Amino acid sequence: MHYFNVATNLMQRFIIGYESEPDNFYLKGETVHDAPVISCRVYGPKGQFAYGLHKNNLTSDTPSRYRFMLTKEGWHRVIDDEGNELLRIETTKKEGNQITHIYGDFFDRKGKLAARGDEHGLLVNCPASLG
Repeated sequence: MHYFNVATNLMQRFIIGYESEPDNFYLKGETVHDAPVISCRVYGPKGQFAYGLHKNNLTSDTPSRYRFMLTKEGWHRVIDDEGNELLRIETTKKEGNQITHIYGDFFDRKGKLAARGDEHGLLVNCPASLG
């Protein structure tokens, strides 16, 4: 089985943030064919739009300075032209399951930290739907 680590819970899907607001942060994870699929709209610490993903692809409104890459380990990353990692999607095996961690700092349109992801999972400071 595949799970995301969100707020110290293992979930097969989740939505955090403000998906219904077209100009605000959201991060959505779902499992498709036992693999992680991510969609998001991410803002910087000053509230400026940074990048978007739709089903693991950069959205057309993402500025050209951002790249979505696949690493040699099979993980996905969003980096900028300077090589700064803004998002990392890392899946590992544990006890027969695949666990995906999402790394990065995620801000809303007001520049407020909405979520932070690290090796312990996503710490959420915004609305969340976990399931």
